[in-house]
Amino acid sequence: MNKIDIYTTPTCPFCIKAKKLLSSLGLNYTEHNVEDSFDEMTKEISEKYNKPVSTVPQIIINEKYIGGYTDLEALYKGGKLNEYLEK
Repeated sequence: MNKIDIYTTPTCPFCIKAKKLLSSLGLNYTEHNVEDSFDEMTKEISEKYNKPVSTVPQIIINEKYIGGYTDLEALYKGGKLNEYLEK
């Protein structure tokens, strides 16, 4: 089973797009609303994955850092998203 975590805020349009794409692909995810803990989230992800983080959404699939919505969309359109998913 895939473990997909998406860090979002309620009004973020790219967060909504990312959740819609994941849902359209039949992928379950755990949403983490970071509206009140944005700074902590950016620090935690930046340190854990050695990536600068300053926006939402932040998407992690099976402990692999994906990035934001445009990164997720590029993987999907490029046919590489399955490389991050368990078969």
